[in-house]
Amino acid sequence: MFLILLFWDETGTKDIFFYSQQWLNTTLQVFTFVWPVILVWALISFTFHRQLIFSFTWAKPITRKENPEIYNIVENLCISRGLPVPNIGILEDDSLNAFAVGWNPKKCWIVFSRWIINKLNKQETEAVAAHELTHIMNKDGLLMITIIVFIWAIAAIGELIFRLWINMSSSKNSDSKDGNQLKLIAIIIWLALLILGYLVLPLVQLAVSRKREYLADAGSVELTHDKESMISALSKISVDSTIESIKKDSISALCISNPFPKTKWLSNWFHEFFSTHPTIENRIELLQKY
Repeated sequence: MFLILLFWDETGTKDIFFYSQQWLNTTLQVFTFVWPVILVWALISFTFHRQLIFSFTWAKPITRKENPEIYNIVENLCISRGLPVPNIGILEDDSLNAFAVGWNPKKCWIVFSRWIINKLNKQETEAVAAHELTHIMNKDGLLMITIIVFIWAIAAIGELIFRLWINMSSSKNSDSKDGNQLKLIAIIIWLALLILGYLVLPLVQLAVSRKREYLADAGSVELTHDKESMISALSKISVDSTIESIKKDSISALCISNPFPKTKWLSNWFHEFFSTHPTIENRIELLQKY
């Protein structure tokens, strides 16, 4: 309404409010078709997130018989907190990384890369497992999926409003003053939603992801009572945490360390600001003070 008044035709000869009301009604009618699509996408994301993530990363389940040691490590941590033992997955990759999938302790998964199992000692592997178990206990997976679906919905609504209003204004007299004013209003609303959906909210998502990593590091220390093993594990992971099969930021947020290669010419501050994870240096520094 503020935008309508801002661009009101002082002569009053052309009823811009009338056209705006028509557009508002049409937009609301279209939303009745858009919301079910958003709801279906949300249900798919929440219901099949494990299958989607496994297909994107090429992870696969492993049994206790295949690797009893990793199962024993995770099981001991769960017993200490009275939690069900999560399922264990393996990522056949020559990197050092791990991630948790899910938020229901009875149906969640902890996935380790092959090299993180082979290169880390028992105490370091236990620290990594405790980190991922903390993510599950804190329901960080649920939080991140909710944020991602919300961002996608805002971006989709912004695109819808822009295209709908521009098409409707084209059907009017595009050379009229009212038509040009309404196009300008549509562009302003679209730009606001564009900035919100593609800049502000994604930066908020990254900040939340970094915060949850710090909390998971602290949770690992609380579970194992061994901060030195967590520090040592992070130091080894920093050597090579790149997972070539991961292409999406939404999945990278699940990992214990950023699975994307670091751009060398960027400063640590700039790289961290646009990353799902704090730098390993900052995480180690905070753990040393813990």
